[in-house]
Amino acid sequence: MKAFTLHGRRVLILMCMIFLMSCSRLPVIRPVDPSVVPDAKGQCRRPFLDTPYRFIHSIEVSFPGGKTGTVIGITVFDPTEKTIHSVIMTLEGFVLFDARCEKEVRVNRAVPPFNADQFAPYMMEDVRLIFLAPDGKLLDSGVNADGATVCRYQGRRDATVDVIVHNDGSWGIEAYNTSHELLRKIRAVDVRNRIPGMVELRGFGFREYSLRLKLISAEPVSYEANRIRPGKTPDDDE
Repeated sequence: MKAFTLHGRRVLILMCMIFLMSCSRLPVIRPVDPSVVPDAKGQCRRPFLDTPYRFIHSIEVSFPGGKTGTVIGITVFDPTEKTIHSVIMTLEGFVLFDARCEKEVRVNRAVPPFNADQFAPYMMEDVRLIFLAPDGKLLDSGVNADGATVCRYQGRRDATVDVIVHNDGSWGIEAYNTSHELLRKIRAVDVRNRIPGMVELRGFGFREYSLRLKLISAEPVSYEANRIRPGKTPDDDE
């Protein structure tokens, strides 16, 4: 009996070790001199514009199995009010999806397959992650192994969000769940005047996909005066 009990303990210890080794870990953030912490925080704000803007992108969408497509995305956001209005259109101008996100997501229009269950909240969460700064508390800041500035925030729904700003002006965002598994990875390149010419987003987990946003135009707007009306493009009002 004693030998059996000892064996059982060994099995239990081995199982615990395997479990601990299998747990994901967040990327390491190396501390910096406290005197430069405010500068690090300022660097981490650079990916996020401070005034209302309207972006138009050509978006290449890729799904597992080789399925791809190209659409036009129009995004109007107000960083002060934390509001987003997003429209997805065909290249010919037909509106596939139209939604606003304030305190909650409100869908104005969605045609198949954009009316699928949970598409709207996932879609708007991706848009929020790209265009609006994390609104949770700052957990840590410093540099990563590549020397890039990193700020770690408590994100929405208990997620952890890392904002990563490289020395060449490019930046990235990584979102992790409570188990520290990577959910979203964003990479922005060809950044001029804080506006990236290309943004790539990859989604992981149950729904794997990638978005490649190529900038067509970006301009500051008066948010209330330039809200996108369903079925209309920005040029229709001019």
